[in-house]
Amino acid sequence: MPQFWYEALTSNGQVEKATMAATSEEDLAERLRENGAYLVRSRPAEKPAPARKTDGKIDKKHLLALLEYMAGAAQVGMPIMTTLSDVEPRLESKKLRKIVAEMRDSMSLEGKSLSEAMAEHPKAFESFYISTIEAGEASGQLDYVLAQLVKHLDWQQTIGAQIKQAVLYPIIIVVAIAGLLLVLVGFVFPRLLPVLVSYGTELPLPTRVVLKTSELIRGYWMVWVTAITAGVALLGIGRRTPGTRVKLDALILRIPVFGELIAQINMARLVTYLALFYRTGVEVVYSLELSERLVSNRAIARAVAGVRAAITGGESLAAAFGASPLFPPMVVRSVALGEVTGHLDEALGRASVYYEREIPAAVRRMVTVLQPALIAVMGGAVLLVGLAIILPILGIYESIGRR
Repeated sequence: MPQFWYEALTSNGQVEKATMAATSEEDLAERLRENGAYLVRSRPAEKPAPARKTDGKIDKKHLLALLEYMAGAAQVGMPIMTTLSDVEPRLESKKLRKIVAEMRDSMSLEGKSLSEAMAEHPKAFESFYISTIEAGEASGQLDYVLAQLVKHLDWQQTIGAQIKQAVLYPIIIVVAIAGLLLVLVGFVFPRLLPVLVSYGTELPLPTRVVLKTSELIRGYWMVWVTAITAGVALLGIGRRTPGTRVKLDALILRIPVFGELIAQINMARLVTYLALFYRTGVEVVYSLELSERLVSNRAIARAVAGVRAAITGGESLAAAFGASPLFPPMVVRSVALGEVTGHLDEALGRASVYYEREIPAAVRRMVTVLQPALIAVMGGAVLLVGLAIILPILGIYESIGRR
């Protein structure tokens, strides 16, 4: 299809200069009218040489800024080409600015849709965004889809920030106390021990325990480093192996408090995805297939795959969800209600609202349990080292007093 350079007047009074694929100038004018712009003048454009597409992961905050602008522009009826031209210089990320420019060129020069242009940058835009925007384009609800994507991404950032903030304090405490214990056991205690032994007093149990631990740390530190490195490497390999990752993720779900939080986050994503896909007209089986790929926990993803297989075999949606113990009653009841009433998106939307309230509460519960437990464990370790040093000194004082 030939390319035309054009100058057009947009609905908001701005002059747009770009190129677009069209069969003729009349077809070009019609395409522009569909986007709310009016052709002023045009001429055939030379087709540029194909360039390598920019790609790579984009920080969530930059992606959120792009989607927020696109959603706001879509709601006021601004053409998508004008939106991309306006938002490009406003983006902080240089990489994202290049990607947006390439998306605009793909749409104008090659006649691709927004979802097709985004699909050329798979690392920057996850399949979830591409599939959702494709469904919005097909159903004519692109403005709604973009607004929901902004809401979902903002929710993800909020929950991620809450979790990071919740675990930051315990991590600092653990690292600080572990460093202190390492210094005491690995360096201070070995230098103090000869002084204690020279008095010939019997070493108490805490001192003998710390002494043995110090010998293990100093004498076999290379073995410990090798074992930890090998363990981390094996864990990384296991996470990349589908079967092993499913088992590891299933094990994570059984961890008290933390496993519950992980399950709730994944359920929130699942009901949000399904509601959004259903609202935009995506077929249920394909919606489940997309959700299966987008859920982070592979054990839950396998359960979603089981639901999809059951539905394909003729089972109802509620029965398929109810057959797996990984899906909580809240999700099963929401699916059943939506299936009966024919408003699956509304029922799943209410479940999503429930999880939006419940997940922050689960984070607080995790912190409430985690902090006292860490303090008790690390305090016990510090107490053990303190007794290992103090008790022999007290024994020396007693022996001197008897003499």
